[in-house]
Amino acid sequence: MCQIHCTTEKKEYKHINYVERRQIERWYNNEKKSKQEIAGLLNKSERTIRREIQRGLRRHLTEEWEDIYVYDADVAEEKYQYNLKAKGPELKIGNDYQLVEYLENGIKKERKSPEILIAEIDRKGLKFKATICAKTVRNTIKLGTVFEITAKDMIYKKEYKQKNKEKIVCDKVPAEKSIEYRPKEANTREIYGHWEGDLLIGKATKGAVLLTLTERKTREEIIVKLPDKKSVSVSRALDKLERKYKDTFYIKFKTITFDNGPEFRTYKDLEKSCIRKKKKRLEVYYAHPYCSGERGSNENNNRLIRRFIPKGTSITNVSEEFIQWIEDWMNNLPRPMFKYKTSLEVT
Repeated sequence: MCQIHCTTEKKEYKHINYVERRQIERWYNNEKKSKQEIAGLLNKSERTIRREIQRGLRRHLTEEWEDIYVYDADVAEEKYQYNLKAKGPELKIGNDYQLVEYLENGIKKERKSPEILIAEIDRKGLKFKATICAKTVRNTIKLGTVFEITAKDMIYKKEYKQKNKEKIVCDKVPAEKSIEYRPKEANTREIYGHWEGDLLIGKATKGAVLLTLTERKTREEIIVKLPDKKSVSVSRALDKLERKYKDTFYIKFKTITFDNGPEFRTYKDLEKSCIRKKKKRLEVYYAHPYCSGERGSNENNNRLIRRFIPKGTSITNVSEEFIQWIEDWMNNLPRPMFKYKTSLEVT
């Protein structure tokens, strides 16, 4: 084995360089070594050496005026460099280690998407050697040639299901509480105060859960930790919010759209005010069964929460401080739909 290869492990997908071509030229032309011997010396496959020698063959006239074919390292190198042009230019980001480190830290630690990070670079006026777009970052991550990031470090893969052509109303929900009767201003997202709600479950068994509320216009998020997924706990959580915001609550909350889960079906308790007697604090509506897209904003925000609290995690052990940190992180996250403004800035 030659000196430039000091290991017996086979190296796959490594191109032959010019130094190795010069060695092949000496071994093949002068020392008359076989292709199999050269392959062993260079730690390459015999097929690779055979193709390499075929690439570098040229006609040579001997002293006896005979035409023979010999391997020429310069000819092989010239053909190799010419063929490299077909693969296109090298990735600019591969030579900018500071940019790679900045993006990896933003995706892994700060849980931000490439679009948000590229927008922050422009907004903050950060200077790097390479200038790229978010799509290039995603393509490079998919190739796995530059970043030490996998799909698990990015957003979750979204699986699209066939939408129900016929939308039915849950027989346990009054018809007037169907999403079809929700105010038009809630559908158009023009007015602040219309929310979508859901429960985020930790383990399938008993334990704490998270009540997540998402405002439709600004995507503002409110997260409340509940001891269980009973309807009484949901009602008490709304009571807590009503006491917290006081008079502002009735401006902040106009409607909430839930799914048809049993924990949300006691709409009278959810609508009943704990401060103003015999008055409603808001209106509750229900999406059609198996139509989670009607609460799409809340579902998307739940996916963001899952970056920090994966499925199967015991929410009972998650502290209130950490839940508040997640809520603040989401409300201060620049969003492409708002031209990279945050939910609080849009509010």
